Amino acid sequence: MTRAQQLTAIAIAIPGAIASLYALAAFLLRVLNNRLELPLVATVPAFYNAVGDAYGEGFVAGFSLCFFLTLLAVAVGTWYEQRAK
Repeated sequence: MTRAQQLTAIAIAIPGAIASLYALAAFLLRVLNNRLELPLVATVPAFYNAVGDAYGEGFVAGFSLCFFLTLLAVAVGTWYEQRAK
């Protein structure tokens, strides 16, 4: 990675990781406080779909957090390797 690519990756990774962490924390608080959005029609399939949608949002937030942390680790790791040489 060139220096410009490293700075770009860091500039993308830090706000992305912060936003993802915020979204994951919001999801975990929603589950912890039992504030999942229930369907208007109380059928078993509708309930399972609502819970699945909520957990899908949590999965996306967690996956994006992992992505941005990996991007940050690669940028910092290549910078450290270049500095060590």
